[in-house]
Amino acid sequence: NCADWYQLLDLTVINDVLVCDSGGVYNARAYDDRMLLGIKGAFSEAQWHIMRQQMQAARLNKAQRGELALRLPVGYDRLPNGKVILLPDQQVQTAIRRIFRLFARHGSCRAVLRQLRRDGLRLPRRQRDAIGQWGIAWVKPAYSHIYQLLKLPAYAGAYAYGKRQRTQLPGKPGTVYGRRLPPNEWQVLLHNAFPAYISWEDYMKNQETLAQNWQASRFADENQPNLGMHNAPFSHKGAAAHRGAVGKGRALLQGMVRCGRCGRPLRVRYRDKPAYMCEADKAQFDEPRCQFFPYAHVDQAVVAAFLDAVQPAAIEAALSALTELEAEQNALSRQWGQQLDRAAHAVAVAQARYEQVDPTLRLVAAELEQAWETALQQQRQLQQEWEQLQAAQADISTADVALVRQLAADLPALWSAETTTIPDRKRLLRTLIAEATLDSTKEAGVTHIAIRWQTGGVTQTTAKRPRQGHPSNPQLLQRVRELAQTGQDDGQIATALNAEGVVSSWHVKDDPAYVPGQPVAYWTRARVRNLRNKHKIATDPAAAGLATAKEAAKALNASVSVLLDWFRRGLLPGRQRRPGTPVWIPLDEALVYRLSGQAPRDLPFRSETEPKMVPLPEAAQRLGLTAAQLREGLENGRFLTWRLEHGRHYRWYVQEIALDSAQPADPQPK
Repeated sequence: NCADWYQLLDLTVINDVLVCDSGGVYNARAYDDRMLLGIKGAFSEAQWHIMRQQMQAARLNKAQRGELALRLPVGYDRLPNGKVILLPDQQVQTAIRRIFRLFARHGSCRAVLRQLRRDGLRLPRRQRDAIGQWGIAWVKPAYSHIYQLLKLPAYAGAYAYGKRQRTQLPGKPGTVYGRRLPPNEWQVLLHNAFPAYISWEDYMKNQETLAQNWQASRFADENQPNLGMHNAPFSHKGAAAHRGAVGKGRALLQGMVRCGRCGRPLRVRYRDKPAYMCEADKAQFDEPRCQFFPYAHVDQAVVAAFLDAVQPAAIEAALSALTELEAEQNALSRQWGQQLDRAAHAVAVAQARYEQVDPTLRLVAAELEQAWETALQQQRQLQQEWEQLQAAQADISTADVALVRQLAADLPALWSAETTTIPDRKRLLRTLIAEATLDSTKEAGVTHIAIRWQTGGVTQTTAKRPRQGHPSNPQLLQRVRELAQTGQDDGQIATALNAEGVVSSWHVKDDPAYVPGQPVAYWTRARVRNLRNKHKIATDPAAAGLATAKEAAKALNASVSVLLDWFRRGLLPGRQRRPGTPVWIPLDEALVYRLSGQAPRDLPFRSETEPKMVPLPEAAQRLGLTAAQLREGLENGRFLTWRLEHGRHYRWYVQEIALDSAQPADPQPK
C-alpha cells in the first residue's frame, strides 16, 4: 500500500540509497524521480486491489453455486465427485447427535459438558496423524469443542459462506478485525445442501439459547455501544433480551425481570440478601438507582402463579420427562457399546499385527507386543468405567411411573422437595414464563408484578413488600436463647428447632423451596449462627459440662499450651467456634484417667477383654488407615487416645472401640 511505499522512500532518502526496478534506477532525493516512484506505487496498489477483488468475486461466485469446497466439520465426508455425506462411523454420528439432544434438554454448554464428564464419554475431533492425513481422534469433552459444534450451521445441512464481516487495517498486514453476522446477512446460505443432524429450526433455536446465555449484564447501559459485542453470539432480540444461563443463585427470576419504570432489565445483587435492582444509570452516570426489590416476596408471588398455571398439565409433563429419561439411558448404553466395540477392534488390529511378525525379530515384535498390551489396558479401563456407570444407574420400573404420577399430582410438594435443585426450579419457570415486570411506584408498600407467559398472555398480581428491619419472631428468639444456655452448639440447636417444627415466619421465606402450607427443614448450623450473631445470643459451654482450657490443663497435669497442641492435633476432644476463640474441653473422669497418666503403664500389654492399643506413631500403618482417616476417627469417637507414663516421659496410644461411649479399659484403682 502507499503508506508503506512512501515510508520506504523516506528511508532511502535518509540513507542515500537508490531504488531500482526493471525499468531503471531512481534517486528518491530527486523531485522528478520521487514523483515517478509515487505514480508507480499508486498504480501498483490499484493493480493489487483489482487482483484481490477479482479473486474474491470468483470465490464468491463459486460459493453461491455451492461448489466451493470448504473444510467439513467432524461427522461429514466428501466423495471424489464432491458430494458430501455423513461420515460412515456410527459412533461419531451418535456422539454428535447426543450433544444436540443434551443441549436441547439442559440449554447450557456447561451443563452438557458436566453431563458428558459424568457419563465418561469422549468426543470426536478431526486432526492430522503423523504422516499428515486427516483422521478421527477421541478426546475428553471440552467447553470450546461443544460450543463450536453448536455454532456450525453445517450440522443443520446448510452451506454457509461469509458468516463474518472482516476488515483489514491499512499498514498492518495480517491484522484483521471482524464480527459475527446474523444468518440473514450471510453472503451465501444454501439450505439442504447435504445431510443434516438437526433441522434448521432447531439450529436457530440453539443460537437463540446461546445468545440468551451470554450475559448482557456485562454492560452498564444496554443503549451504549460496546466494541466488545462483535464476539457475542448473534440474537435478533438484541442485548437487552439476554437472560443468561441458569445459575445456582437463590434468585429464581434471574435474567427474566424488567423494571416497570424505565423498562431496563433488572440485575441480581447477591451482597447481603439477594435483590433485584435497576441501577444502570447509577453505574453509568452515578445517578440514584431506579428501583429495588428484595427477591423473596417477588419469587413467592411468581412461583404461586406458576404452580396454579401448571397444575392441569403436571402429570403429562412428568410422564413425558420420564419417557425422555428412559430414552436417554438407552442412547447412553448404545454409545458406550459403540465405544467398547471400537476398543475391541483396536485390540484385534494390534493382535493381528503382532501375530504376523516373526517372533525372533525382537526389535519389531517387542514394539508390537507393547502396542497390543496398551490396547488391552485401554479396553479393560473402558469396561471398568462402563460397569461403574451401570452400577450407578437406576432402572425405571412400573413403580417409578406410579410414583411420578403421585408426585405430579402434588406439584407443590415436588417443587419444595430437597432433591429439586435451584437450577431445576429456574428451568421449570423458564418453560412457561418469558419475563416479569416489577413496579413499586404505583402503590406504597406493594410490588405490582406483570407476568408475561411464553404464550403471550399476561397475568397481573401483587406482593406486599417486606418492611426494612423486620423483627424476628420473639418466640423463636426465646427458644434459641434457652437452647444456647444449655450449652448446645449451633448444629445441635438447628436439629432441635427442625425436630420441634419451629420456623421463622420471616426468614423461612428466603428459602427457594418454600411453598405456603408445606413443611420446610429450614434451620442449618450457618443460619443458627447468623441469627445468634445478629441478636447477640451467646452460648454457655459451661452449662454443657465443658471446662476451660486452663481447668482441663490443671486436671490433666499439663500446661495450657501443651493442651492446646493436643487439641489441634486431634488427640484431645474439644469445641472451638472458630480459630482464635476459647477452647472448651468435655472433662470427665474417663478423660482424666486416660490422659493424665494415672492408668498403669503396662495396660496395652495385659488388657484381655478390650481391643488392643497401638502406639500413636504406628497407629495409621497398623490399622490400615491414612493419617487423615485416623484423624477423622479420633474426632468422631471411633478411636480413643491414651497417655501412659514411661519413666520420665509419656507415650501416646490409640485404641479402637466398638461402643459409642468410651469407658476405661482397666477399672480405676480405688
